[in-house]
Amino acid sequence: MAQVVLITGCSTGIGRDLAQRLTRSGYTVAATARRVEDLDDLAAALKLPLDVTKQDSVDAAVAHTVEQLGRIDVLVNNAGYALFGAVEEISDEQVHAMFDVNVHGVLRMVRAVVPHMRRQKSGRIVNISSIVGKLAVPVNGPYSASKFALEALSDALRLELAPFGIRVVL
Repeated sequence: MAQVVLITGCSTGIGRDLAQRLTRSGYTVAATARRVEDLDDLAAALKLPLDVTKQDSVDAAVAHTVEQLGRIDVLVNNAGYALFGAVEEISDEQVHAMFDVNVHGVLRMVRAVVPHMRRQKSGRIVNISSIVGKLAVPVNGPYSASKFALEALSDALRLELAPFGIRVVL
């Protein structure tokens, strides 16, 4: 039986490429994007709307994936974006919005998917980060901070979920 992979942020970039590669490799992929029409030409078993900043959207995408595909073996937290600019130039609202996607969105997805994985006694969570999660550079401070946070969350999750057969990869 092919493993079921739920990927956030498949409209462009890494998420889209990963969805295509995994589908070609025989995985059953549930691809998501805020605008599901952005996935029209993507080959995936399931294409779902998902806004990781909205809990009801997260819950609906996870429930629909489990209903349609029977399980979730791998969660790839890929949705995210960067703001570039000096720390003093980026507004609180912009930083909050970016953290809502890059950090809180990951937390929402983990909280929604982990109960299913725990029942299965297996699973894998892949959090897509950046080198700036280890090394901050000028005009990238808030983005680096969000990726530093993702590093810490992944480290904690790795320890918390290991007893349940769930691996966490950054």
